[in-house]
Amino acid sequence: MDDPFKPGPGRKPPPVEHQFLKGTSGNKKGRPKGSVDIKKLTRKVALKKHAVKVDGKIVCKTLLQLVIESTAREAAAGMPSMVALIGQIRAKVSPTQERQQGGLQVVPAVLSMEEFMAEEEARNATARDSTTYVNHKVEEMCKAAQGLDSPLGEAVLAFHKRWG
Repeated sequence: MDDPFKPGPGRKPPPVEHQFLKGTSGNKKGRPKGSVDIKKLTRKVALKKHAVKVDGKIVCKTLLQLVIESTAREAAAGMPSMVALIGQIRAKVSPTQERQQGGLQVVPAVLSMEEFMAEEEARNATARDSTTYVNHKVEEMCKAAQGLDSPLGEAVLAFHKRWG
């Protein structure tokens, strides 16, 4: 019968006299002093505070805050590459959860038939003819709100979330 401790074909362990003793590692000196961990360095740079002037006042913000705010401004201005970047940042910060199916139920106020007709006639008096006018921004924003891929819609939605 085969010995369970005997290695099979391929690479074999070193001879017993060259193997590490139990409880010791191969790197006796460890990491050299002054070596830099890229994650720690990135965190240190991103969280460093800078004094900036906002609306005439000097405020301290981290570099990470400044970068994300400027990216959001560019996305709200309609720059598709920044919209995509904001989407990537959101995915890293808060991974997407399963979208729950549901919506918003709008219930009209209780009106008499005459009041309702008067309101609708007033609203329709200033309405555009739907057969000739298409508001692309609203359609794109609706696509983005439903989770469909629409860079312009995401930019408009981001603008409305921030300023609307």
